[in-house]
Order: sequence, then C-alpha cells, then structure tokens
Amino acid sequence: MSRLVALFLTIFLSFALQAQRWSMSAGAGASMYKGDLSDWHIIPHLSQLKTLNTAVNFQLRYQPDQAIAYRAKLTFTGLDGDGANFQLPSISFSKNSFSSPLIEFSGLVDYNFKDYQANRNVRNWSPFIYGGLGFLFVSPEGSGVTPKTYFTWAIPFGVGIKAQLNNRVGLQWDFGMSKSLSNILDGQAAWGEQPNIFTLNKTDQYLQSSVSLTYSLISVYCPRD
Repeated sequence: MSRLVALFLTIFLSFALQAQRWSMSAGAGASMYKGDLSDWHIIPHLSQLKTLNTAVNFQLRYQPDQAIAYRAKLTFTGLDGDGANFQLPSISFSKNSFSSPLIEFSGLVDYNFKDYQANRNVRNWSPFIYGGLGFLFVSPEGSGVTPKTYFTWAIPFGVGIKAQLNNRVGLQWDFGMSKSLSNILDGQAAWGEQPNIFTLNKTDQYLQSSVSLTYSLISVYCPRD
C-alpha cells in the first residue's frame, strides 16, 4: 500500500511540475496599418496615428526551460488606411481609403534574455524577443476597393518584457509587427504591382502592441533544468 501511495505521489508531482510550464493569458492593446495608403520612414504622422484600432488577444504558452517559450496567439483587431495620409504617385489613387477586420492566428517562439521561471520565492522578470509564423484573415472595404475576403500568411516578430507578479499571475508587454506575405491587406496592390495573395515584394504589414495578464495553470515551484 505504501508503495502504491509513493508511486501515485511521484506521478502527481511529475505532472504538476510539467503542468507548471503551461500558462494562458489575455491582453488588450492597439494595432496600426502600414502600407501603400499609410506609410512613413521612422515614426508615423499624427494623422496616421488616428487610424489606430483596438486589439485583443488570447494566448496559450508552454515554457520547457527558462530561456525559451512557445506561444499560440489569437488576435482580433481592425485595419484602417487613408491615402490622404501618404503622398502616392497618383493623385486619384491617393484618395482611396479602406477599413477591414483582421484576425491573426500565430505560432510564436520567445527567447528570454534572463532566466524566467515560475518560482513562488522569486519575482522574475525578463526582456525577450519573439518571432514566428501567422495566418491572417482580412476583408477590406472602401473607396477604390472591391470587397473581398482574403486569407494570407504573415511573419510576426517583436520585443517585449514579462514579469511575474506572484506564483500564479504574470504581466507581459510586447511591441511588434506582422509582415504579411501579400500586398492586399488594404484590398489593392502596391503602386505598379499586381494583386498577389503571396509575394515578397512591396508587402503590407501592421504594427501591434499589447499588455497581457498571464495565469499559470499550476502554481508550484519549478526547479531549474
């Protein structure tokens, strides 16, 4: 009987230590389109900042060690652009504008610059970088745009900071960009280009930033690997 209890406890503790590596989070922030109808060199103009959209996201994270974490992320937001914010080669083309919902599902890999672990005795924090692959859904409408639904790939990447508030709850801020592998997020091709669902030339993109609250599914001390 004692051996059976010992075996049960061993299995339970092994599962708990493994489950500690899983966490889920929800966050909110903003996104902004950058492309043919709204572009800039270093920082956007005030008129372009007015096209910011609210964004919400939901994430599931698995962290196998202190340096690396894998995330599945689902983002809901919108994109807006107005050619009046950007001087384009054609006066008539520059008058175009668009608006679109956007949904992105992405798989991401975080690299933590400091050891980051769930430890009830230590308040961890770490800057990190991330990158991955995403799948976008957009449905642009507006002047000069033929309403249509598109699905395309994107490459998300960025930087952030994560901090552990207690042994269950953490906070994360990130700022990044999703560079689509198409030129039709705004419903129209780049100047002098043909519309392409997949292209590496003159692609559209959008910036995003959010603050997320993270919750560890099991709250136990996770020893260093």
